[in-house]
Amino acid sequence: MSREEIISHLRTYGLKTFSLRDKRPAASKWQNIDEFVPENTPFGVQLGGDSKIFVIDVDDNSLLPYFTQFLEKTYCVKSGRGFHIYILANTLPVSNKQLKNKKNQGIDIKTTGGYVVGESSDHFDKTINGNYVKSGKKYELLSVNREINYIDFETEIKPILETLGFELQTKPIKERLGDAIKKGVSKGNRNKELFALTCDILKSVKDPELAFNTILTINEKFEPPLSRDEVDKIFQSATETVQKEIEEKNSNFQIEKKEFRILDEQPQELRAITLDQDNTRHILVYLPTKVIENEITTYEATAYIVSNGVDGKELTLLEDPELQKKYLSNLFSSFKPLGQRWKNQDIQAYLGSNSKVNPKELFNDMLKLERRYFENQYDYDYYFEALWKSHTYFYTLFELTPYNDYTGMKNVGKTKRLNYNQLICYNGIVSGDSSISAIFRTIQGTGATLLLDETENLRGTKEDRTDLENLLRNGFSKNGQVTRSKETTKKNFEPEIFSVFSPKAFGHIHGVDNVLADRNIQTKLVRTTNKNIADSEPDEREEHLIYKIRERLYRLWLDYGEELYKLIPEAKKIIKELSGREMKLWLPIITLALFFEKHGVEKLIEKITAKMLTTSEDKKISDLEDNDDFRLLTILDTTETIPTKSRELYNLINLELEKQFNLEKKSDKELKESLERLGFRNKRESNSRKWLNITHEKIQEAKERVGLVKPTQATLAEVDSTHENSQSVGNVGSVANWVSIVMVILVRSLWFQ
Repeated sequence: MSREEIISHLRTYGLKTFSLRDKRPAASKWQNIDEFVPENTPFGVQLGGDSKIFVIDVDDNSLLPYFTQFLEKTYCVKSGRGFHIYILANTLPVSNKQLKNKKNQGIDIKTTGGYVVGESSDHFDKTINGNYVKSGKKYELLSVNREINYIDFETEIKPILETLGFELQTKPIKERLGDAIKKGVSKGNRNKELFALTCDILKSVKDPELAFNTILTINEKFEPPLSRDEVDKIFQSATETVQKEIEEKNSNFQIEKKEFRILDEQPQELRAITLDQDNTRHILVYLPTKVIENEITTYEATAYIVSNGVDGKELTLLEDPELQKKYLSNLFSSFKPLGQRWKNQDIQAYLGSNSKVNPKELFNDMLKLERRYFENQYDYDYYFEALWKSHTYFYTLFELTPYNDYTGMKNVGKTKRLNYNQLICYNGIVSGDSSISAIFRTIQGTGATLLLDETENLRGTKEDRTDLENLLRNGFSKNGQVTRSKETTKKNFEPEIFSVFSPKAFGHIHGVDNVLADRNIQTKLVRTTNKNIADSEPDEREEHLIYKIRERLYRLWLDYGEELYKLIPEAKKIIKELSGREMKLWLPIITLALFFEKHGVEKLIEKITAKMLTTSEDKKISDLEDNDDFRLLTILDTTETIPTKSRELYNLINLELEKQFNLEKKSDKELKESLERLGFRNKRESNSRKWLNITHEKIQEAKERVGLVKPTQATLAEVDSTHENSQSVGNVGSVANWVSIVMVILVRSLWFQ
């Protein structure tokens, strides 16, 4: 019988199997494992529990004549020096026991919490150094068949054990401890008994030094005593065992039939795109599948995981039991809208090939289509678009994913761009008329790139956020979640949490609010004057390069995911001009640029850095224009004599707010809070409040707090983005100081008055 058939047969009796490295479990928590173990790997059979099966493990082959009647009654396996008798019981033995008779022959009773080595495994002997080596023997079938049957222990097994001189009634541990202190332990049982006594002492006295001195005293009674090295090893092993028992007791709980086990760490989550702990790359795909269940045939877009890593390339059904044991997963097992994004014949070709995607050729093809379908104001935007679409296949490597924000007047091609993103990006989905709850589930279940058009309604306040606003404000972060109330069968409500982390792009005419804008990288669109571009429409049926790009992006992740992940520290050094969230938002794009440049795409870092710096400075100016603290700081910095009394100071500020910025007056409370945020202090005197430290030095410190002490603004010359000048990126201009930023804002405010 083959290994697979042996294990399948054992499982029919409720027995669990797990891998061994020799006679010892391969994994520390083998009790929680039930796995198929391939040929040439020894395996253990877990006993007791719900199976109601225990084993008489006879460690001396000379005792076989006493047990031959069982070879026809139940399953028996020949071991290296003895044999195993499998017994089905109505009531299992209370605990595992190691029995010795006066001839130093050994028989173990193995039940719940114990295991034996399974049939067909190699046998190992333990050397004098404590190592295990193959003996050349195997665990083989000894009985006439493999049926495990009921045998009465009291009437059939116990009399034999008593005849052979095995004492089944074990003295209480305290009595054995007293005997050991008085007269030691008989030879042949010293190590095991000293171990058991040490465990009991450690549990009782909870003082390691006292426990160790006690076992030294017991050892002195042995004839001959064990060596000090052996005693040390026994004590160390007992200490570890007792500690594990304490941890186990405090980690496992049971209420009725429900078991609770506290884990040392969270099990790994299988996302739609996953870099495993061993650097294996996984990606979710949906393929058309014929499913036959209970003689009923259905056709579904079924979920599979394509992997490339330590075990090579493979395609696994998402519902595969071994995959489900290894990972936590909320992925959809079927999702028709995303079927055939990567075709089966191309997946099979990839699995059977050792060739890798050529990153440079892929990037150039992406750039080619960007230029065919769209016209951008700046040349670097073509490169940014190719990188952003590529990052949707790598986004789970990063803490944040930047949203792609298309803004511009009507008829600039926002919808066309979103539709093209849907064709290229990982699991691109245009929201359409989907409900918000459906979008939550779709992102969590598929890792979809969400594409939204006409997002003007997103300009809500904090007090009036919609579910969609919450999704967008949380979904840029790896830990981004949205919580909704779910009605239970008992008509109660309980929280339901969705992971909404995924790439997103949206188009709009008017600006979104500042909170959402902080999650975006904006591209300002202009209406094209090129009729060929205006009339073009991305269509996968007409342009086969679209599918070829998408197919290679899947492979790019599987071939290079680990390499790209290792480039992240180097990419961070490139973004030294930025910090905080802004740096993290650009990190995926810069890392992809670094990767493609290392694979032959020239000057890509230079091009995308120009986009990064320009976008950053535009955003900084925009933020400052909308920032009351900055306006107030501008007033203070340009005022020669600053009043210290609150009333006079507040009147001055409100006058200048109206005069310079055309703004309404602020309340005393708003002005006080703004000044305090900038680091200025005050104290109450009589019936008024006096400001103590509004000095030139403190104003300079306040500038630093708003990021204006070290000037970093760059002016990028606009570039003609026609194809004749397609390689021109533009030049970073002169550095502007803090005063120039103030002037820009003042000019803008005067212009609109």
